[in-house]
Amino acid sequence: MELIIFSAIEGLQAEVEQLRDVAVLAPSRIDQVQRLLSGSRPPDALYLDDSRGTPLADLWDLTARAQQVGVRVMLGLTGPARAALADAQAAGLPATAERNPVALADWIGAQIGRRRGHGTQRLPVIAIGAAKGGIGKTFATCVLAEGLRRRGLDVLVWDSDISNPGLVPAFRIPASAPSYLHLVQRGPSHWNPTGIQPFIFQPEHTRANQQGWGRIDLLIGSHAVARAENDLRLPDWQGLYQGILALEGYDVVLIDTPPDYLRRPYATHVLQAGGSVVLPTPPGARERMGVGHMLEHFSELAPERLERCSLLFMEPERGVTVTVGMVAELFARRYPRVGSLGTLPREPRLASLADEHDGYISMLDLGPHSRFARATHQVVEALCAQAGLQPRLPMPQTAWWHRFAELFTHRAPVPAMSS
Repeated sequence: MELIIFSAIEGLQAEVEQLRDVAVLAPSRIDQVQRLLSGSRPPDALYLDDSRGTPLADLWDLTARAQQVGVRVMLGLTGPARAALADAQAAGLPATAERNPVALADWIGAQIGRRRGHGTQRLPVIAIGAAKGGIGKTFATCVLAEGLRRRGLDVLVWDSDISNPGLVPAFRIPASAPSYLHLVQRGPSHWNPTGIQPFIFQPEHTRANQQGWGRIDLLIGSHAVARAENDLRLPDWQGLYQGILALEGYDVVLIDTPPDYLRRPYATHVLQAGGSVVLPTPPGARERMGVGHMLEHFSELAPERLERCSLLFMEPERGVTVTVGMVAELFARRYPRVGSLGTLPREPRLASLADEHDGYISMLDLGPHSRFARATHQVVEALCAQAGLQPRLPMPQTAWWHRFAELFTHRAPVPAMSS
């Protein structure tokens, strides 16, 4: 069931998302609700209240529009419009004056015939977002996953960019790996930990080891299946998201999200649901324009969540006149509530060696004391603090003699190349 919530009551969306088989959309403006109602596939139900200061006349207008397209409407009248509560109930509309988010979510569940899931565990979620392809989103996902693994954390990486599943070649995932899109076809009754577990791929090369490192498991979508299924509907993605959050045995979920963030607003949903978003930010004009567009989008749909959004700056290529410092200052002035995780330097030699290696290998393995590795560990340290993660291992340190040696050599051992 797809439910729109138009409300400013803090904590309500998170409570409603605990209802079974409910996908929640939470627009922040009345015109956004109107567009959703007038679309080709309107939602199943709508809850709206006066907590955003919406005039009563506009609430009545939205109610009438929703009823015309067969959407079930629930009203919350707790502020100035509370005097109209009796009129709404007399007209046969489900209406309440409840403001407590827990009690209100239970009331909404009763109206739509949905109960809370029992024993649900809420995993920390970090979405890696981008407004255009080719800016390092998948690369950042891989690097962050490896960095978190080296802090003793068990990571589930969810590849939800089904139009371009870059994680498949990055982690050397075989064609025989299961695709969660087949799970989607089975329907909502299977989108729970028991149903999801068989579709999690566990690579041999990213398992936990004797050093105390965690593991990296993956949920992969198949490009071939995506073509056959045409698309993954947002309510289906949201339903699967709720099932993934209830999984046990992981410390964090990383989601590689698609760049078409208006049609597939997965990063927005993560932010609205209380998760974190990381935006890779190269200094190029087009790239930083795309980052700005996403931040404007977040400012409209999740303005109270901007502190959960962070920029991951990417060192420019040689010859680029714009510096990371210039770009960081620009974003800090315009979006002061958005944080920074730091900067990833370019290491083309390490990247090339990892790409050519016969099998999967991380750049952190090829250059464990490199400038790139040190920067990655600092970025991961900042991410843990921002997302509230509790690493089991301390941040890896590089001895002074390794740094001294790096001044005289930039070479890494040459691994076997793939044929």
